[in-house]
Amino acid sequence: MTEIAIPDRGQRTSDYVKLGEYPDGPLTSPIMVANGEKPGPRLFIQCLVHGPEVVGPISAARFIKGLDLSRLSGTIIALLVANPFGFRARNRFTPEDGMNLNRVFPGSPSGTVSEQLAYNLLNMADTNGDVLLDLHSGGDLSTTPFYAIHHKDDTPESRESARLVAATGSRFQWASNEAWMKGSAITNYTVQRKKPALIVESGGGSRVTEDDFANFARALTGVTTALGMLPGTVDDAQDIRRGGNAIHIKCTRGGFWHPAVMPGDDLKAGQLMGRLINMFGDLVEEVVCPIQSAWVGSVRRPYMPLFSGDQVMEVVERLDD
Repeated sequence: MTEIAIPDRGQRTSDYVKLGEYPDGPLTSPIMVANGEKPGPRLFIQCLVHGPEVVGPISAARFIKGLDLSRLSGTIIALLVANPFGFRARNRFTPEDGMNLNRVFPGSPSGTVSEQLAYNLLNMADTNGDVLLDLHSGGDLSTTPFYAIHHKDDTPESRESARLVAATGSRFQWASNEAWMKGSAITNYTVQRKKPALIVESGGGSRVTEDDFANFARALTGVTTALGMLPGTVDDAQDIRRGGNAIHIKCTRGGFWHPAVMPGDDLKAGQLMGRLINMFGDLVEEVVCPIQSAWVGSVRRPYMPLFSGDQVMEVVERLDD
């Protein structure tokens, strides 16, 4: 797979890299590379696996442009658009095959559009990086707290992933081996390629705030510091909420979604999480927390019209209670 050109020490470059092919030419993505004046690890940052999640590439570009390369040890590579199909369509999924790119890793060189893209992305991250940092931001439908997640396993690379999750500065530190993770970039990078990987996520719900940018800046600084790429000490989070596997809760009636809790809120079994109100203003469904102790991993944006079967909330099992 493509080996990315690294500039001389103490230099930055911006370019495009090939990920596949359109009918009329190459499928490319913008890429930024910062090479420190001193040797060190290679951090591969991946953005926009999901098309609407724009906090990642904006934050990565700001971070790289603001680096003092005389203080940087090693190399940071930021692939700014991992899914050009979804980005151009402003779609969480790949429109050409309807797949969620972060559910089809490790992909296949002879598979669907998404599977071939996943195959190329995983090989590119492996060829050019020692650590994978995958940036997400909730998308247009749901809002998340500032959290970091890694594959749950008792291996050296999973333990290193957990250390880097702690370095992001997020209170919500999540270790998961639930079913969807098997098709994620980070699990395949960790399990197949034996290298640490993590997702950092903040925001969504069709809005971007300065708090989201601050969260990503804190995470990028914390991870690079923990890797020894930047000098200093890691700014540890306080009041940590450790998470296990999540439950993705669906509504059984259609209507307008009225959430009663917000991203990151603590939950107890039976606690009201939200209501579905129909067109006549009548209550048609109440949604309550199904597990003993949890926190809100994502919530469908308020007052959105939903079909029966739509996801309304993701609740993450709390492990430190």
